[in-house]
Amino acid sequence: MWNKEVTRKSLFAVAVASFLSVADAALAWPRGTISALPKSSTRRVAWTVDDGASSAALGRYVSMLEKNPTVKITFFVLSGAPGWSKYATRLKALQDRGQIQLANHTATHRKMTTLSDARIKAELMKCENFCLAKYGMSTKPYYRPPYGEIDARVIRVAASIGFTKPMLWYGSFASGSGVKSSTVLKSASKWIANGRIVIDHANGYCTTNVFPQILQIFRSRKLKLVTLREAIDPQ
Repeated sequence: MWNKEVTRKSLFAVAVASFLSVADAALAWPRGTISALPKSSTRRVAWTVDDGASSAALGRYVSMLEKNPTVKITFFVLSGAPGWSKYATRLKALQDRGQIQLANHTATHRKMTTLSDARIKAELMKCENFCLAKYGMSTKPYYRPPYGEIDARVIRVAASIGFTKPMLWYGSFASGSGVKSSTVLKSASKWIANGRIVIDHANGYCTTNVFPQILQIFRSRKLKLVTLREAIDPQ
């Protein structure tokens, strides 16, 4: 079940604010954050998916990945959302074969810049412990601050407990609550490019309804889909 702090009102805020907070441009993120992949001779892109507030939508991502073994996604897990438990077995199988990475998006989707140092740590560690228990792998050092809200203090506090890679983005699918799939497809076409980290949300069906078209964009542009860990910390 959801944490008691995550009410229906806050769930709606996750879906709406996640969309509204995404600027339709390369953002001037704080120093120390990561918004693009390291340079490489391989043409590649990272598709990142936040939240999972809709269990049904998350299930569609899981099914799509199972049918398309060359597609890779980094999920930023909002551990209070029930879908991460519902699909844990299937997600773990995808993780264990390297098709997905599960990173940290906190437990309750609070703006980290408004929290005390202790609460920042608690939000990250609750999600971390959930992922360790469900999937057997740490989310460290990768995390994404809800709404992209981050500053030097959050970066410092998160790093003190092993979260040293604050991941942001350069390009959005604009996949917020109530958004049309045509809008998602237009945004995806605009932002999918070599070296980009693009952000998407599993909070509704707007992206899932156009999966075939989005996959075709990646293929037509000859872009290899990679997880963040694969691109940033190759073994």
